[in-house]
This record gives sequence, C-alpha cells and structure tokens, in this order.
Amino acid sequence: MRIDRNARYTEALLREGKDLDYKKWLRQIQEEEAQLKRAAGVHSGEQTLGQPGEPTKAVAAPKTAPPSPTAAPNIQKIPGSRNQISWTETETCKTRKSKRSIAWRLGEVCDEWERFQECRSRDAVYDYLRAVFSIVIHYTVRNRVKRLVRRACKFAGLPADMKADPFAVVIRATSEQKVDRKTLSKWSRCLRYAAKCKKPRVGLMPFIKHNGGINGCADLFAKELGRHNRATRRK
Repeated sequence: MRIDRNARYTEALLREGKDLDYKKWLRQIQEEEAQLKRAAGVHSGEQTLGQPGEPTKAVAAPKTAPPSPTAAPNIQKIPGSRNQISWTETETCKTRKSKRSIAWRLGEVCDEWERFQECRSRDAVYDYLRAVFSIVIHYTVRNRVKRLVRRACKFAGLPADMKADPFAVVIRATSEQKVDRKTLSKWSRCLRYAAKCKKPRVGLMPFIKHNGGINGCADLFAKELGRHNRATRRK
C-alpha cells in the first residue's frame, strides 16, 4: 500500500516552506507505508464475533444516514476580501503554485528514482533519465538553469557549484547520492548529447537506443561535443 506522496509533499511544502527537509520527510512517509502494509496483513476486511468452537458471524457495519442534499458545505470566508474568496479556493491556488516550484519538481524526479530502484525492468532507467532531462530542459528554456542548480544543491544538502553540469547536479540531488562517478559522468554526457542533437518530436528513449544506448550517446558526446573536439576545431 502506497501513500499519495504528491499530496503529502504539497501539504508539507505549504506547512514548512523552505525549511522542509526532504530526506526526513521521505523517511517518515516510508515508515507510514511500512506500518500500513503490516496493518493490512494483520487485520482482515471485516470483524467477527463468536465463542470457541462456534462459527463466527460477520458484524455488519452500522448504517449511517445519508447527508442532507440541502445541507450547505461549511466553507469559511476570508474577512475583508473583496470577492469573498473561500479558504478552499485559496489553498487550491497555493497548491498549484507549489506544484510549479523547483522543490516540487525535484520531488517528482526523486519518486522516479525510487520507482527505478524498485523495478527490475531493463528499461526502467529511461523513466528516471527522462525525468532528469525534462526538468533541466524546462529551466534551460526559461533561462533559469542557474537557479535550478542552486536549488538542487540546497535540496540535497550539497555544496553549490554553479559551473557544474546541470544534468549531473540533478542526478546527484535526486538519486540519494548512490550513483558512482563513472555512471554519473556517463548519464550526464548521454543527456547532454540528447539535449544538443535530439529533435523535439523524438522521444528520449528511442533517441538514445537509436544512437547505441546510454554508452553510445555518452561516447558520441565525447567525440563530437567534448572538450578535446572543441579544442581541435579552434585550431
């Protein structure tokens, strides 16, 4: 049984803001999910009563009266508001705004990393790389990649390095720092090559596989777009 992490993360952001510790929050969610799994294995779907040796009978759930169709919802109004906007509408606006934040998007990439770790499929890594690729391209197009790098480092408690490759920074920040340097460099070069050469209508996974997989794209980046190649062209 899994908890709706997106909703819980949004609530935590609204409650704690910039002070939210993602790693601590994630551990709490994982503990709650583990407790729910244990509770689901111990308790059955219905309660039974009876003496030893006698067949048990299921206890029917008490009937509750349906809500009155004429009852009005209890919605609190914000005093002094010109249009009398409801509290629910205000929270909805805050939720939509938080979903556009960098921290929220990084949380989504972290979820993809967890799914990749739990899945044994050979192509599961592409879903995670697609999430990394999307968030970097999203902020690169908007000329906010430096802000993404700064917030990603703060998100994972890493020292800020504004000269670092944004793909590598996001991978380090969302993979619980479990990716070794060789793999980190390979994934970063692969995504940098896709960012330079992939057409918008082509999917990331088909593009990577068409160019020899992750290793092939990383090698192509080194040959065609790497530092040594740029230095040769200048000469």
